[in-house]
Amino acid sequence: MRLRTRAAAISATAIAILLSAAAAASATIGSWTSADKSTAQRLAAGAATIRPCTIDDVSFYFGGYTAGTSRRSFDLTVLAHDGITCTLKDTPLISLTGPADQTKPIPVSVNGRGGTLVLRPDSPLHTTAIYNIPDAPEHTLKVSSMTLAMPDHTSRSTYFFVPGVSDVYQTGVSFTSWTTGLGLGQGEEAF
Repeated sequence: MRLRTRAAAISATAIAILLSAAAAASATIGSWTSADKSTAQRLAAGAATIRPCTIDDVSFYFGGYTAGTSRRSFDLTVLAHDGITCTLKDTPLISLTGPADQTKPIPVSVNGRGGTLVLRPDSPLHTTAIYNIPDAPEHTLKVSSMTLAMPDHTSRSTYFFVPGVSDVYQTGVSFTSWTTGLGLGQGEEAF
């Protein structure tokens, strides 16, 4: 008898919970007031206005170095720090410099992607630097540093893949179109 009474009480409690959940769901689903709609619109507009990236919001990584007979390449990945979501109007800008005694500029081509990019820790940007090695001393440009700049003009400089000076052919360095997703980056650059 006690077993039947306990089973009946548990069944009644379960039915009461299910009925109250159904009543709450039917009261809220499909019955938006104008205040609820304006709140939802404000939240959606706030999500669309993510702040622009600065250089302090990101880290960049090198990796995937390849060396052929005359061609070299390496990967560059830009990753937002944990908890940061920011936007880029286009792609980060890259410039290269040589030693102080080299006055000739180093040509750089960076293929643009266009549009607004959203950068998150789980959605990094990736590009590949491609350059040829010189075939004669008179065709040589020396590269010692690379600067990555954001659209707000904040920037950070580091070496060009490896510390020291790298020789590149006088046509310079080409960077592929930026894509989202991890490249072959192998470790964060220390600044």
